[in-house]
Amino acid sequence: MEPALTAPAPAAPPRPAHRRWPVAVVLASVMFLVLFDSLAVATALPQIATEFDVAPDRLQWVITLYSLSIGGFLLLGGRVCDLWGRRRLIVASLIVNTVGLIVAGVAATLLPLLVGRVLQGLGAAFAIPAALASAAALFPDEPWRSRVFAVIAGAGNTAGLAGAVCGGLITSYWGWRWIFLAVVPVAAVAALASARLLPPDPPPVGERSLDVAGAVLATGGLLALIYGATRSSEQGPTPSAVAVLAAGLFLLAILVPLERRIRHPLLKPALLRSRSLMASCLAFAAHSASYAAVVVVGSLYLQQVHRLSAAQTGLVLAPVLLAALVSSVPAGTLIRRYGPRTVVAVALVLCATTLTAVALVSGSPLPVVVALLFAWGLSAGPIYVALTREGIGNATPEDRGTASALFESTTHVGGAISVAVFLTMLGAGAAFGTVQLVGAVAAGLGIVATIALMPGRSSPAA
Repeated sequence: MEPALTAPAPAAPPRPAHRRWPVAVVLASVMFLVLFDSLAVATALPQIATEFDVAPDRLQWVITLYSLSIGGFLLLGGRVCDLWGRRRLIVASLIVNTVGLIVAGVAATLLPLLVGRVLQGLGAAFAIPAALASAAALFPDEPWRSRVFAVIAGAGNTAGLAGAVCGGLITSYWGWRWIFLAVVPVAAVAALASARLLPPDPPPVGERSLDVAGAVLATGGLLALIYGATRSSEQGPTPSAVAVLAAGLFLLAILVPLERRIRHPLLKPALLRSRSLMASCLAFAAHSASYAAVVVVGSLYLQQVHRLSAAQTGLVLAPVLLAALVSSVPAGTLIRRYGPRTVVAVALVLCATTLTAVALVSGSPLPVVVALLFAWGLSAGPIYVALTREGIGNATPEDRGTASALFESTTHVGGAISVAVFLTMLGAGAAFGTVQLVGAVAAGLGIVATIALMPGRSSPAA
């Protein structure tokens, strides 16, 4: 049985010129809030382990449950956004996220901390597609469309940078609880600002239904894929991990023919036929693998080869995120001048080239490696801006939430699988340079997908 939900009208009134920047900042703050703790919490794990006296195999659930909650529920969040309304979902998601922050921050044992992390992940899974869909709907024209996606990309990079740098400082001076509690007033203000500044959701234009069967299959399939990949990266490709991965693929395989027969599917077949969206998803998955080769493999390389501490490694990798933040600023201008396909293809070529250089100079003096990693960050900045503008901006208004969720799902699935492959290779004795070359090859596959599938110039947004 499919519960009926009221669908909002596809169009939204344009924002007055003087309200554009406040709205862009609100949407960027949503992305910042849901991504900041994803990296900051990692720096607090040793202190959490000491206070709760838990073993590492239990402590890893603080990270894993958050990742599973985001990646597993993104598609459902995107469809609910299309049915329920963007502003409603953003405000509700920020409230859920705030509750999760409070529960985690005041947790007296590990269990409520894990509950808080699940609530944070669920809030993020519903907030991310709503924020991206709002950006595409409220800024239909250039230069503002590219500009707002650049602001959102900058917020994401800033969140990663702040999480990596500030997480350790907050934990050292205030304690791990303040990683959560310090964000609570910011999240509350963001929820109020979203309710005040974002335009009301359009009135309903008819009845639609939530595809419950599709939601169960999609959520179960994504959860199984991400969990199986995560376990493979931690323990190797054990039979149980491979079985979970196979189960995830099986559930997603069942989803495709089911959606063709459902009147109101969770994932419309037309979305899977969109060249812009499919090219963006494939390129983003490839870029996520390249990113994992830089950050995850690079972190291990810096600690094992150059003997850096975890804190020193974070400081060395922080310029990578800073470089991506800087290069995302002119991305809108480049996209308007050359088109998304050219910008993405060139950026991926530069990413593949610099990552290849990192692999070839493995063992070289640290300044050389840091300079090449910084160059990779400069190359990566425009990619997210161009892909979101192309894949989400060109989706039909009533499907932008689902398109945003499908796009974001690729980075969680692609990132989890690539990390599992890279760590398995390292565990089998592969050299760091060899693994990083595989990351460069993944970026190369993204180039092929971009050139083969993405239209040369964006079609006008529906």
